[in-house]
Amino acid sequence: MEDEAREEPAETEADVAERKPTPAPERRRTGSSWWLSLTKKQVAVIAVVVGGALTATFSNGLQNLFTGLLPDGWDEPGSGIEIVDVRRQPLSGPVLIPEAVEFDDMTDAREKVNDPDWEAQHEWYAAGRVTWEVTLVGRHRDPVVITDLRPERTGPCTERVERGTLVDDITQGEGDKIELRTAIDAGSPELISVEDGTAYFDNGTVTLEKGETVIIAIQATSARQTCQWVLEADYVDNGKRETMTISAPGDRPFAITGLVEDRPYDLIWAVACNSRAMTPEEVSASEKPADCN
Repeated sequence: MEDEAREEPAETEADVAERKPTPAPERRRTGSSWWLSLTKKQVAVIAVVVGGALTATFSNGLQNLFTGLLPDGWDEPGSGIEIVDVRRQPLSGPVLIPEAVEFDDMTDAREKVNDPDWEAQHEWYAAGRVTWEVTLVGRHRDPVVITDLRPERTGPCTERVERGTLVDDITQGEGDKIELRTAIDAGSPELISVEDGTAYFDNGTVTLEKGETVIIAIQATSARQTCQWVLEADYVDNGKRETMTISAPGDRPFAITGLVEDRPYDLIWAVACNSRAMTPEEVSASEKPADCN
């Protein structure tokens, strides 16, 4: 009975403390570990920034690279055709210079009147007939279609020029070209196919792929009048209708005058006399001058 009545001894604070789990010691961030963590964050931010800059630079570099491989203006509207060359076809008819001009010989005379630089610096007229060769090239990725090409006079025709120096450049055959002809002094000049006599652009077009070149040979004539003119081309480029003007060397109009059959010009360079120019009387004589070779 005494054992049952015996009370358990009261717990002390030490007993309670023994039963509580011991907390893990707190980790304290040392100076080196804090700096390492901060450095990793900075490196990550810098990597993102530098990566973005490199991506932009690489993209721009590729764009500049591919753009540099294409011709200038390849994507500009209305620039799908480039005029590569406009020149008088050699030996395509007489040339009249409305002043007295001396050349070294007939070869020099022909070289000069067929030199675009000389043409651009001198006043001269095709006399009676001439053939102009216009070289065009396509510049755009999509084909460019020329739907019309027509001569446009820059003003009214005037009287024939009958004075000056005539260089008698004789006609020769044509090559593999689009051959057209026009009478500039007609009421409404148009380009006619040399092959079949029809108006070429009534039912036909000229298509230029990128980098494709075409040469259009235009035989122009005038029976009696002096006329100046340019070529107007209508074409479709990237789905839009455009117009361009084609002029002679020096950005001047083409010029033609009628040829005087009895040739009352001041000086005449002809095949009959290679070494010097002849007078109208010498040209019309039955025999060439003795000093001509």
